[in-house]
Amino acid sequence: MKKYIVYSILLAGAALSSCSSSFLDQEPPLYIEPGDIYNNADRLEATMLGLYGSLKNDASNSFMGGKTYLVFDNRSEDIVNADPNLVTLANTYKFNVGKTDAENTVTWSMAYAAINRANTFLEELEKAKEVAGEKYEQYKAEAKFVRAFAYYYLNNLYATPYVIAPEAKSVPLRLKAEKDGENNALKRSTVKEVYEQILSDLENVNALPVKTAASEETVTRATQAAAYMLKMRVYMAMNNWTEAVKVGKLVSGYELTPKFADLFKAPYYTDETIFSLPMKETNRPNTQQGLAEYYHAKNTILWVDMENGIMSKPNYNAVEDARVQMKNDKNQLMKFTDAAQKLDWAPIFRYAETLLNLAECYVNLGGTENEAQARECLKQVRFRSLPAASNQLDIDRLSGEGLKQAVYNERRLEFIGEAMRGIDVLRRGANFERKVQITPQNNGYIWPIPQSEELMNPDLNK
Repeated sequence: MKKYIVYSILLAGAALSSCSSSFLDQEPPLYIEPGDIYNNADRLEATMLGLYGSLKNDASNSFMGGKTYLVFDNRSEDIVNADPNLVTLANTYKFNVGKTDAENTVTWSMAYAAINRANTFLEELEKAKEVAGEKYEQYKAEAKFVRAFAYYYLNNLYATPYVIAPEAKSVPLRLKAEKDGENNALKRSTVKEVYEQILSDLENVNALPVKTAASEETVTRATQAAAYMLKMRVYMAMNNWTEAVKVGKLVSGYELTPKFADLFKAPYYTDETIFSLPMKETNRPNTQQGLAEYYHAKNTILWVDMENGIMSKPNYNAVEDARVQMKNDKNQLMKFTDAAQKLDWAPIFRYAETLLNLAECYVNLGGTENEAQARECLKQVRFRSLPAASNQLDIDRLSGEGLKQAVYNERRLEFIGEAMRGIDVLRRGANFERKVQITPQNNGYIWPIPQSEELMNPDLNK
């Protein structure tokens, strides 16, 4: 039987867990038969944890632990890319990504590698129910969360927004483990089908743990709250505001961190953190992949746009605002500052998003009561960072489109640099308001399927 080198998989799992065990404390064997991974409870746990590592980085490239994470704000109006180098996302910034560009091919291959690892784990888990024991359902739900997570970001780069064309072609839905090229041929699913699959993957929320206290383990593995947040995003993308509110209200046990800057300091989690991708020495971004390398290195690549961005606008540029204070006098963003070691965590879901998601949902539902709730959610987030005495935005007088725009703007300021704005614009089918406006009709609005996939998959465009 063919042997597999699993040393790196086990290390990835250990790095992501805050818990130690006798197995992980030992030197793992270099060669293990494939079946042996799944007939030992400790190895099974380590392999499960390794799935989260596949969402972040491998030895050469980064997915949502680095470069692809950076893509979404690099597409936004709030960041300037000052580097013409194609290696550092210049074509992403120019909305000119081609079929063979590195950020395209790497994003695609990393996402599908994570999906296939999740599929493989799910397949093998069915043979290891006794080994998994009482953790079987949780492991299954976690693996499906990983798969849903990867498909969510693919759907927000490669598909016309649902609000414009639900039946538009998106990406192939690969739901079976691929061990060879036998099943390469697979047509693209629609954007609606991808979202429906994500929701299906997140159905068994109750199998996931409930966060009790903030810890490394509770914020770096899927919890019920993390699954609800991903479902909420999908429902919002589908303009299903009622269902989005239902799942958003199920996110409980979290609160806003009093000091905004504490969210981005070691240990990189607080009672606000719902889900983040952690960094360890054994699984951090490679060269020109890390967040701080782009935002806070000696040769900074991504700068806060003080000409057209949110921090240039009245009501969103107060010096007393803790979020504005995350920009230094050089216009560098200070959320990610460890350019040397690249150990800054990548925040994905935090409770401030829960509140602003609810605000957006309530204002879209409309009506006096819903708008009152939208204003309250907006106030909670805004006044965490901005003293009320310094606030010039009369939230109580806002309604309709004015209130909606205020929520949009608050999201821009709150989550600048956190891989949010590029998705927010796209899911609404809106324009990117650059000096040159980018509309849904522009070629660069969504990415083309990589040439590597076209060559491998003969049924891609059937």
